Amino acid sequence: MEEEAFEQMVARVERNKSDSTAGQYVSKILKFRDWIQEQGKEFEEADAIDIEDWLAELDEFYSNSSSVGKASAALVAAFEELNKLIEAGRVCGGGWVGDTPPQRASYSPEDTDTQKARESKQDLHFLKPAQVDKIARETEKLRDELIIRLTFQTGVRVSELCEMRLQDVDREERSIKIRGKGRKNRVVYYQPSLDFLLDIWIDERRPAVFHAEDSDYLFPTSHSENITKNTVGEIVRDSAEKAGFQEVYGTNTEGVELHSVTPHVLRHSFAMAALSNGWDVYTLSQALGHESTDITTSTYLHDDADEVREAFRTRGPAVET
Repeated sequence: MEEEAFEQMVARVERNKSDSTAGQYVSKILKFRDWIQEQGKEFEEADAIDIEDWLAELDEFYSNSSSVGKASAALVAAFEELNKLIEAGRVCGGGWVGDTPPQRASYSPEDTDTQKARESKQDLHFLKPAQVDKIARETEKLRDELIIRLTFQTGVRVSELCEMRLQDVDREERSIKIRGKGRKNRVVYYQPSLDFLLDIWIDERRPAVFHAEDSDYLFPTSHSENITKNTVGEIVRDSAEKAGFQEVYGTNTEGVELHSVTPHVLRHSFAMAALSNGWDVYTLSQALGHESTDITTSTYLHDDADEVREAFRTRGPAVET
């Protein structure tokens, strides 16, 4: 897209929004253009998958999901104005009939299994149970060890972990009710091995936290009623680095390093361990809170090379010779 055409589009977005909103939208539009150009595309060539990946990247580094929502809204506004300019003949291009790419993008801050990962069937980075155990042992606080083990044993999203309520924990059943945003509530379960850590946290350590008395959440902090996604991310990244499993594989458009082991990797690790232990796709889909088994199937039904080799050696079809 020519710079003049891009400026026309931005000017229309600015004109149709309040001053405060316009400033935020323009900032997000400019950042997305920088990002998409790094992918080897021009702004108008972006598709729904590109937009989902950019939003997922933002979500990894913003504790407030509204920032991701504003970025999505900014791109919706930008592409709508671009479409109008194309239809009016003021900008060259094919335009879109019906929804524009940002409107077709299905990403939300509560679901980081992006369409691109599903459609391209890229291998997901995941950890073996023994590796998760080693990472958990590298934590310095009982709370942090509990967070890592609980995330892995339940497969919850980091946003769901942060929103866990104390009243929703049933220690007799070893269950936790997950209050889904925009999804049905579900119940997840943890293993007996977590009893000690959870009991110590709830009965002894949590009451001593500054905001605990006024908090409904399982993990209050000294700064707020509940722990943030950024803090959980730091716990996982730092512990994985100490355990020797952490890698930096690049940076985002703001220069923030991208790490190979994140809270979402623990969710992937839960899913792969469950499949390895014989879970069927429907059960796993329910446990993960996916809206359909299609997401579960296309995201997780790829085999680890070691597992494939072992399957051939120990469970391959016998042929008499």
